Formats: sequence, C-alpha cells, structure tokens
Amino acid sequence: MRLSVVVATHNRKESLRCCLHSLQDQTLAATELIVVDDGSDDGTAAMVQLEFPAVRLVRQDTNCGPATARNKGLLLATGEIVAFTDDDCLPPPDWLQLLCRGFEKYPGVVGVGGYQEASQALIETNPVARADHLMRLQRWGARAFHPQRGGAEIPGLGTNNVAYRRDALLAVNGFDESFPVAAGEDTDLKVRVSQLAVARPSSATNGPLLYLPLKMRHARVYTLQAQWRMALKRGVGAYYFESKHGRAPGLARLLLRCAKRSLQFVWDLWQHPWPVAWAMYVTRIGDCLGQFKMAVGKA
Repeated sequence: MRLSVVVATHNRKESLRCCLHSLQDQTLAATELIVVDDGSDDGTAAMVQLEFPAVRLVRQDTNCGPATARNKGLLLATGEIVAFTDDDCLPPPDWLQLLCRGFEKYPGVVGVGGYQEASQALIETNPVARADHLMRLQRWGARAFHPQRGGAEIPGLGTNNVAYRRDALLAVNGFDESFPVAAGEDTDLKVRVSQLAVARPSSATNGPLLYLPLKMRHARVYTLQAQWRMALKRGVGAYYFESKHGRAPGLARLLLRCAKRSLQFVWDLWQHPWPVAWAMYVTRIGDCLGQFKMAVGKA
C-alpha cells in the first residue's frame, strides 16, 4: 500500500522540525513525505532542504491558507492513501501503521482517522489543555474510546490526524478553498466524502469512515489568549460550514446558543476547578462570537 503524507506549514519552522522527525521515526515508513510551505518567511524552506533532504518540498510564494496548500500536496501525492497532519503536531511512532491497518481490516473504508489532544502531562497540569480534553469527552462520551465505522457523525478525522483514499479526495475536488479562515474545512471534507459514499454505492470510492481512538499530540500553545483566538476562528469556520450546508443559524438562534453555553458554565463550575471551567466557558463563548461576527456581516 503506497502512502503519502502531506504537511502544510506556515512560519512554524521549529514545530515543523519536530513534526518531521516524528514522521521519519514511524514504525511504518511513508512512501513519500510532502511539505507544502505556504508562503513562510522564517526560513522554513531552507531548514527542510538542509535537514530533511528526503522530504519533497513544495513552496507557495503567497500565503493562501492550509486548504490550498493541502490541495497542492494532494495533487502531487503518488500514494493510493494520503495522510494529513499539521506542522504543530507530533505523530506517535505507530501512527501510519495504525491508519494503514484500518484500511486493510476494512477494505471498503475511504477515510481513517483519530483525534488530537495535548500531552497527558499537560492535560494534568494546564487548565486550558484540561478544558479541551473535558469538552471532547462531553461531546462524544464513551464513543471517544472505541473504534467505529460510519459517516460524518463519527468522532475525529480532523486533518491533523487522518488518511483518505486519494481517489475519494479527487472525486470531491479536495478541500474547499473558499473557507474564510483555517477552520471548518476539514469537517466539510469529512461530510462531502461520506456523502459521496452514500450517493455512489457502486463507486470504487464507496465506503464508510473509520474512527480510531488514536491520539495525535497537539503541541500548540495552551493559554487563554491562544484559546480565545482559536475559538473565534473556529466559530467563523463553523458558521461558514453551516451556511454552506444549508442550516446557517440566525441571530436569535445564536443568542440561544450563548445563553445555553452560559448555563453550561454554571454546571462546569460545579464539576471542575475554577480555571478549567473558565477555560471551557472562554472556548464556548469565543466560538459563539465568531459565529455572531459572520451572521452580523451577512445581515
């Protein structure tokens, strides 16, 4: 099974270096590693060429966003399976092996992936990382811990921890580059690939998605400020995603969401330490405000 790995990057030279070391230390080696440098000006390209000569480096002079960069990597990939991760992620040593095993065990699946989180040490000591962990469990419950097949409703398969059959990605024209921010386009891809499997049951790209409780370590900054910025961006992406798929929330519905999330904060305070509950609230309200920003702009 030929497997290509695509990493889109922009001005994260140091974290990309760690990511590439992890990718080169896999128990199952990739057929090729493709790095798409999306307009970096921090010496990323020179670092990759000097320290990772086996990596195929592609450079875009202009920063066009990860969706465009991933699509470029997809078109250049030669593997029948294309895996994606981000430049601030640290794949476990058996990441590619477990993804490939999923395709081998279930030949009909078109996508296999897991989830992302901070390291266990950070989850235990950092309130923001702990909040992320708890919100993931609140959303998925016991499903987060068990492999499962299905459509877009299954957990995980974000583009920092996923592999798809290349023909399925090409059949849906890859990532939607029209998303206004780097958020939501991976969920959109997951939906479109799963819809293709339903709409074309006799196609070679037919098959459900497979979620594995396979953790990708996310080595981002876990501070309230960073969490707030990320939540706002995710809210913008979520609104665009809902608009694209025909269920954009109006202002009244968004106000109701904010009210429900404020009530959730009271419950979280009862269940968790104050810093963790506050980080959960900041995340949820930031997401709401990002959606408000989009809704007001379209009103």
